[in-house]
Amino acid sequence: MYLKIQTNDELFSFIDELKKHSLTWIAIDTEFHRESTYFPILSLIQLATDSQTWIIDAVSCTDLTPLKPILENKKIKKIFHAGDQDWAILKQYTQAVTWPFFDTQHMAAFAKLGHSNSLESLVSKLLEIPIDKSQQKTNWMQRPLTPNQLEYAARDAAYVAKIYPLLDQKLIELGRDKWIAQEMKALLKKYNDDAPPKEWLKFCSTGCKWPIPFYALELAKWRDAWARKLDIPKRYVIADGLLELALRKRNITHIDKDNCSLPILEDLILIWARLEQEYPNHKKQRYALTQKIKIHHQEFSAIQRKALKRWQTKIKQVAKKLDLPAHCVLNKQQLHHLVYGKRRAISGWRKDFLKKSFYQENTLNTGK
Repeated sequence: MYLKIQTNDELFSFIDELKKHSLTWIAIDTEFHRESTYFPILSLIQLATDSQTWIIDAVSCTDLTPLKPILENKKIKKIFHAGDQDWAILKQYTQAVTWPFFDTQHMAAFAKLGHSNSLESLVSKLLEIPIDKSQQKTNWMQRPLTPNQLEYAARDAAYVAKIYPLLDQKLIELGRDKWIAQEMKALLKKYNDDAPPKEWLKFCSTGCKWPIPFYALELAKWRDAWARKLDIPKRYVIADGLLELALRKRNITHIDKDNCSLPILEDLILIWARLEQEYPNHKKQRYALTQKIKIHHQEFSAIQRKALKRWQTKIKQVAKKLDLPAHCVLNKQQLHHLVYGKRRAISGWRKDFLKKSFYQENTLNTGK
């Protein structure tokens, strides 16, 4: 059973009522549409405790900012499942930096239940009941929503609320509750990162020469700005293949009004001319951008490749011992930090397990 919130007044009343209770955590799920837009269009926000579920209609509730104090309340843990998109859309609609939060998908990995579990999989493992996913591809923007749609939405949030305490208890028993807290802090930093889009790296082929990295970065930012402005997917601004070919040829003669809209094409011509003039003034970026491309394509020296293999072997050993996927012990970026000798990038529980390896690697590098 669930309570539905359909107006701004009902939302304010709900928030006031929620504040009266001493909540320590609340499960959150969202339903949204994002087929032909840059920004997702929020349809529903589902909230659940161990005894109650609420559905907020984000279409009829025109102001969702009253949720911000709840989402940012440090005394209330917000519980998601695979919640990166949920976190981002809540920030978009409420301006809230949701924290603290926990993610049941990550918790399950550290609880030895496997990585990348779907909610359906976790509910099956922990509650031994099947989930009806018949509404997974439904149109959440239609109104009115059917009873089946609303039940489906409410049920997902309720299931997150049911499995969270079980996962939390498993992590405490394994002595990994502090580990997952560290993981969530790292996720918050990742979610809240407003750095330029990293897709420019895929536009740069292995061994590409300067100034191609500069062009790729600036064109990626340019395309992203247009997509935001028009609220359309980036591929609708201009296709990846057209940009990749432009960088290989270092000209845009193949781009015309048949494969690019006229206003965007005219702006691209201006941007390209500006890049041609400006790149000699950006030599300070040359080393940093080139290094990022080398790391992205794993262009390591012979010594670095040997170090990479040693670390990969060690990580597999640690992962087996801890019954974790190797990438949960060290992800690709962290592994590359070690290959480049940047041990300070490794902290928390990982550092405790890798201290001996740090010493051994130092001995190998110094020949002692």
